[in-house]
Amino acid sequence: MQRKLFYIVIFILAVGIFSSIMPYPVFSNYTNITEKDMYYINNYNEAELQNINSQKTKLLNIDFSVVDNLFPIDSTFELIDIKTLQSFMVKRIGGKNHLDVEVQDQKLVDTIYPTQTWTRTPILAKLNDYTYVAASLSPYPHGYSSEKSQGHLCLHFKNSKTDGTNKIDPYHKKAIEKAKNKFEKVIE
Repeated sequence: MQRKLFYIVIFILAVGIFSSIMPYPVFSNYTNITEKDMYYINNYNEAELQNINSQKTKLLNIDFSVVDNLFPIDSTFELIDIKTLQSFMVKRIGGKNHLDVEVQDQKLVDTIYPTQTWTRTPILAKLNDYTYVAASLSPYPHGYSSEKSQGHLCLHFKNSKTDGTNKIDPYHKKAIEKAKNKFEKVIE
């Protein structure tokens, strides 16, 4: 009996030492999953299994240089008008100082903004189900676009600049602040 117990203890120690020296992907002959892949898979599953109500909606306060990479050219995303609480989809078609976007449903946007104007409008740009970025939209179609719309709209974020002056527009800045301040009421 003592001999069996001795062998079991030796076996457990050997497995423990070997597995601590050799990480799982190397230890297993049946997978080529790397440690990095395991991390992403684990985090994905944890997020999927979370209660939706436990996810906290947040507003990112980030600079345009970061936003520029979050919404690459040809990406499609949702905008929410702060005043009407209506949302519509846009596609980024360009822009280097701010985003040039094209609306996906011109008729819907025409109901939200019946008068085409350069007046800056507080907007929320939806990054994903739980993350938004405060923005300012000039809902006046102008310049280049595809056949779908009458032109593109200018979408400004924190520290973005106009093309004409290459400076931060104070009216866009004010509209972005308004969007940030109204965020909690809009998301409820």
